[in-house]
Amino acid sequence: MDKFEKALTTYVKASIPVLSVATYEWQRLHGFCVGAAMEHDLVLYKWSVVSGLDKWGKGESTFICEDNEKKDPIDILSWFENAEQSHCILLLEDFHPFMTSENYQIVRFIREITRINSNQQKILIIQTPYIVNLRELEKEVPILELELPKENILRTILNNVLDELAYDDKPNDDNEIKDIVSASLGMSSVEAEWTYKKIIAERERLTISEITLIVNEKEQIIKKEGILEYFHPDSDFNQVGGMESLKKWLNKRGKAFSNDAKDFGLTSPKGVMLLGVPGCGKSLIAKTIANEWNLPLLKFDLGKVFGGIVGESESNIRKALSLAETIAPSILWIDEIEKGLSGINGGGDSGTSARVFGNLLTWMQEKKSEVFVIATANNIEQLPPELLRKGRFDEIFFVDLPSKEERKDIFKIHIERKKRDVRLFDIDNLAAESIGFSGAEIEEAVNEGLFIAYAQSQDLSTENIFEALKSTYPLSKTMKHTIEDLRKWAKVRARFASSQETDELPEIQDAEKVPQLKQEKHNPFI
Repeated sequence: MDKFEKALTTYVKASIPVLSVATYEWQRLHGFCVGAAMEHDLVLYKWSVVSGLDKWGKGESTFICEDNEKKDPIDILSWFENAEQSHCILLLEDFHPFMTSENYQIVRFIREITRINSNQQKILIIQTPYIVNLRELEKEVPILELELPKENILRTILNNVLDELAYDDKPNDDNEIKDIVSASLGMSSVEAEWTYKKIIAERERLTISEITLIVNEKEQIIKKEGILEYFHPDSDFNQVGGMESLKKWLNKRGKAFSNDAKDFGLTSPKGVMLLGVPGCGKSLIAKTIANEWNLPLLKFDLGKVFGGIVGESESNIRKALSLAETIAPSILWIDEIEKGLSGINGGGDSGTSARVFGNLLTWMQEKKSEVFVIATANNIEQLPPELLRKGRFDEIFFVDLPSKEERKDIFKIHIERKKRDVRLFDIDNLAAESIGFSGAEIEEAVNEGLFIAYAQSQDLSTENIFEALKSTYPLSKTMKHTIEDLRKWAKVRARFASSQETDELPEIQDAEKVPQLKQEKHNPFI
């Protein structure tokens, strides 16, 4: 018995008059309601605004029309409250359009039903696709949320679909079935069933060879939600210049997902926060971790969580976190987290940002699933202090501008990506001439050098890259004092991603001075 089934059965057994269930999984909810009704010898009804009132026929094992004229929500609530029929469950399907404060009569009806004597054993179950938490009902109506299906449910769906296929068109053994089911994690029951049937219609089979199609379909489903994005990184730590301390730390944590590590007593790592200078590889390292650890990578756009409907934002973040847990072990990447949390201090959204942030913090602190969270941030001033305290992440790393040796590595990586022989370039002088340049600025200098070389009808050379470096005004000059203060802050608040000493930033001559941006004039780091 899973968590939802146990909770539903307990509420029914206790004769709690009204429950709210948030789910798109209508088939599974029907199954749970039928099971609860049979276990406690209750009559089961369901209602929708389209079909009216139906009754579960035990002999027929299906719902039978009871009154197809009873389609008004007020009528069905009145019928349920006043019906002589006791010992029953009424399931209201897709009732969310009526669950608003403006529908005061319906809200009042529901509050009246919560006062029904428990001896009557009349239970009203209100199904909505997402959590609807009305303030008028929050003290009287418990809310349950049906999670996405786990392996056992998906296996049942897969077996039902496979029953219609010839044996040669099916997986060969239980291990192949397990692989197909694992690839389907993150889909709803209906999505999984339709995906299997779609593949069969296209390929006339469903074997381990079709796992790629299942993953592609799952990616489209995740992308359609608009909050999470499935990534397929193809780079590894060798493609990241510098940050040796961070890489060593991550290599140790990556081994903790194995069964041997668990038997040894290790707990699954929670995550890491990467703070620092823009363009120095924070996002790149996040992408490469997934490839190094061979885990699925989900990019979480925190800004897209916020919706216009009351309760939608909270529902969106729960849905995103639930999906990450469903396909665990996985990596959840929150890029530039400070932008997604920018509304917390302003308070201009009736507390929605604070509630979303609270849900995220609670989940990060208490999660038991193997979801490794990578959060990146450029502007520490915008980060709530609660996010930085111990327990949310395993460690906080500061990513600084690359040292001379690290700049050498970065130049080599980008020159080799252009399919040029690194031995033909003066890497030492390039590194010496690029003090204060970020990894992104070095990459752009190589790209610009390639444009210069092509315009001159010659191959890329050290001189072309020198020319590109001289025409670039790096961020370290524009925000010199901000970066210096950030380094002071990091010395006592974070670990450095690199073990090497970074270069002192060169002094800016009067002729070089540029107007400061507003955010540069105030630094919270000292």
